[in-house]
Amino acid sequence: MADDHATWDAYKKGGFRPQVVEGARKPKGPLVLKAARLPDPTTIPPRQWLYGTQLLRGFVTVLVAPGGTGKSTYAMVVATALASGKKLLGEHIFARVSTAILNLEDPMDELERRLAAIMLRYKLSSPDLSDRIFLHSGEDRAVTMASLGEDGFSVIHPDEDALTAEIKAHGIGLLVVDPFAESHTLEENSNPQMIQAAAAWRRIARATNCAILLVHHVRKGAVIDIESARGAKGLTDSARVGLLLSSMGQEDAEALGISTDERAQYVRLDDAKSNMAPKATKARWFKLEREDLHNVTDDYPSGDKVATMVPWEPPSVWADTTTASLNEALDLIAAGPEPGILYNATRRGGSNRWAGQVLVHTLGLTEKQASIMIADWIRNETLEEVEYRHPKRREPVAGVRVNDTKRPGVVS
Repeated sequence: MADDHATWDAYKKGGFRPQVVEGARKPKGPLVLKAARLPDPTTIPPRQWLYGTQLLRGFVTVLVAPGGTGKSTYAMVVATALASGKKLLGEHIFARVSTAILNLEDPMDELERRLAAIMLRYKLSSPDLSDRIFLHSGEDRAVTMASLGEDGFSVIHPDEDALTAEIKAHGIGLLVVDPFAESHTLEENSNPQMIQAAAAWRRIARATNCAILLVHHVRKGAVIDIESARGAKGLTDSARVGLLLSSMGQEDAEALGISTDERAQYVRLDDAKSNMAPKATKARWFKLEREDLHNVTDDYPSGDKVATMVPWEPPSVWADTTTASLNEALDLIAAGPEPGILYNATRRGGSNRWAGQVLVHTLGLTEKQASIMIADWIRNETLEEVEYRHPKRREPVAGVRVNDTKRPGVVS
């Protein structure tokens, strides 16, 4: 352990030189297949989740997000939540652990501003985080987890052993790497090389039993899913958990009543890939807010206002409805657009036959909100999709009927 602390002292003073470690791990002993133990399931230890079902000891999570969505802020709030043991963003914390943030882009004073803003926003004091959160700036010293060797072909891992030792020495439970692209010098579009880079982080996670969160950018174009991640798929394929952070889109803004000018303040987090737990049934939403550091000077009388992140609950489409108004809308849907003709669950066949138009006119909803309500009613069987014979077209068509036993206010 003394050697570990000597390494840390040299690291802080800038005198540490990367140790070159060959990427190819030599086999340990003979290859032997063993029969499964088939243990009693109740005796198998549960997975060691740290933060909801996002961060797991011994595994790598990738957070994919475009620029300007607050991904660095999100990662730092999560690290602060685990270090303080407080549910800052509402996610369940299984264990309070020490955390470390390797920010490989920004200077230390910028990292300290962000942490100060988070502490002010959530009313945290120094004792809440003392010796539990570690910051490292790439401007002070680069961290290279994977690069090509002198032969130009083999992949080496210069800082793997040193970083593993530091994590163990300080008992780190979560390591944030922001951004992943700055932690290697390999070809980003090469699947074999990205697999090697990801494997190094996976080895560190397993050797130290810590959770690792890799923050990663997206490629240009629409952000749809985790496949939007920049570079080869080797990175996201190697991660056990994949998270997608994205700004509120225009369609969501219209459905939630958020103005175009304000929607950039709202971001959503989706379980883009979840191999170890079921995906969340709905997105989690957060709002970016600015915290005043009150660090005014004569030269800078306004001081700094730094972005923080807080949980945000979208307004429900049901918020301004009553049992009477909902049943009035259902009466109109049950009557159909014409005698003997049923409304459709979708806009297919014309908007005048779409049940959602009834909700737009009677409840004052947007079309997006009406779509959400129709989908909810079909899901809880208030509306039932059926096939019936159209009296004019004389052929089977699809429509929706009202299930009176599932109406609002009906006690089953």
